[in-house]
Amino acid sequence: MNTARIQFQFARLGWPGALGAVLLLAALATDLLANLGLEDEIATRQAEAASRALLPAAAERVRKPITLPRERAEIALPRLFLAARRHGLSLDEGRYAETGKPGESRSLRIDLPVIAPYPTLRAFLAEVLDDNPALLLESLELRRDDIAATELDVRLRFVLNLEPAQ
Repeated sequence: MNTARIQFQFARLGWPGALGAVLLLAALATDLLANLGLEDEIATRQAEAASRALLPAAAERVRKPITLPRERAEIALPRLFLAARRHGLSLDEGRYAETGKPGESRSLRIDLPVIAPYPTLRAFLAEVLDDNPALLLESLELRRDDIAATELDVRLRFVLNLEPAQ
């Protein structure tokens, strides 16, 4: 549009229309200038909140791991398998290895292969880890051969912290 046409349109609107257009442009400019700093601050605070959610608090990082008396380990494993059955998971095979030196804290490493949909796996892990604070999820490997598959090949590695043998 050329300037003559713009002037004609303003003249047609009259002074109330021209004043409204000027006020509208002033409001847009003020909004842009005022919110520019706020958007950066919001992004910074969201990043800080996300990092706090991923990192445990300092007190939790220093805390000693919860241990389970050796006698109770025989109760913890059946509860793990019972939770798996409740969620429809089959834990047919698994590897178990006890680590640690006599007189020191020991742990039982449990490697379990599972085939499950993700929501079922997540519910199972939440139940098992909430049920036994001495049980830690050391690693989780997920594999899906086909993009359309709903089932995941999963390898779970749990560590059950045990009290030192007396």
